Amino acid sequence: MAFAPHPDDETLGCGGAILQKRRSGAEMQIVFMTDGAASHAHLISHAEMRLMRQREALEAVEVLGLGPAHVSWLDFPDGELSLWRAQAVIRVSRLLQRHRPEQIFLPYARGEHSDHVATHSIVYEAIDRVGLAATLLEYPVWSWRHWRTAGRFLRELRTSVAIHEVLAQKRAALERHVSQVRRRNGDPCWRTLGDIDQGEFLACFFQDYEYYRRVDLWKV
Repeated sequence: MAFAPHPDDETLGCGGAILQKRRSGAEMQIVFMTDGAASHAHLISHAEMRLMRQREALEAVEVLGLGPAHVSWLDFPDGELSLWRAQAVIRVSRLLQRHRPEQIFLPYARGEHSDHVATHSIVYEAIDRVGLAATLLEYPVWSWRHWRTAGRFLRELRTSVAIHEVLAQKRAALERHVSQVRRRNGDPCWRTLGDIDQGEFLACFFQDYEYYRRVDLWKV
């Protein structure tokens, strides 16, 4: 089961691992924690962006080898997940109880966006409530912007997944998140992931390996 704070985090953070798991026949579920509607809020309404990002996410998930039946939408407001913590823990607990995943992908917490930190904390609390024994694989997203100076970050990401065989598919999945990778109607004010750090940020997700912080809960 993979928890994504926003649509596109599933592809950026663990899209390669999802593709590899699907290749091996493993079952997967993806949980989108927020609606992603605050993206480009100064240029487009929340309602329009919410529908756009949901449609894009379903297309990306299809490229990752999954369908709508493998997706859960919690639809909490983008940027406000921490304010909905109690409700989110209840809903995540129900999903964990229903599916009993052996591996869980979730965001790494250090140096991350507030919704990523909240997702991390919510999932851990839900796991504790359910009493689930599982391997947790924490994926970085925004932390990659600090990797050159964050020694602890690099030391903690000690688990890697080879994704060179599925890199093209991972790129294709991210391309389905059109609102995040292309300028809408060519508008120069419409920022994309490729604009961040002159493209260096986006390049971090298309190496031959994805890197994770691994936690085996039954060994803690």
